[in-house]
Amino acid sequence: MKVLFKLPPSLRSELKKPVGELIEGDIPTPYLKVKDILTNEDPLVTVGDVVTENIMKVGLNPNLAIYDHKTERREYKPNIRSVEGVLITVKNPPGTITLPLLKAIKKAYSLLSHGKRVHIVVDGEEDLATIPAVLYAPIGTTVIYGQPKKGIVLIKVTNECKRRCAKIMRRMEVVRNGD
Repeated sequence: MKVLFKLPPSLRSELKKPVGELIEGDIPTPYLKVKDILTNEDPLVTVGDVVTENIMKVGLNPNLAIYDHKTERREYKPNIRSVEGVLITVKNPPGTITLPLLKAIKKAYSLLSHGKRVHIVVDGEEDLATIPAVLYAPIGTTVIYGQPKKGIVLIKVTNECKRRCAKIMRRMEVVRNGD
């Protein structure tokens, strides 16, 4: 059975608010501001092509990177170094979180616990992947995602962050068999 979580219109405005600390500025300013802070972060997770590309440009290598070769719904070919580790591809339509995406993220954290680096390339859209990336992350993980036209958001995963993301997931519409 195909199951997915679909973003209802009522949640769209809520998800435009940063979940963590907003680091404002045009590229590369936010990345340069956080480079020293993030140098010793482990695990470090990036969500989005531009975020992953720019974190790598400042010399950091995320343990888990999730991206879809798009930015703001337009094709984008990020300059992302090939992963020395595991590459997972998964389908995930826009505005949804599919079970395959959830399983890929869960598997990625398992691989990280064994010292592997993982890139998840999404066929579709990864915009909502921050939610399960936080839900499945070990406490203390740093998750970074882009805030369009503003900068980047840093989330230091805590139980409170996990509760907030779980609450968002519970408010999403569950669709079975493509209903």
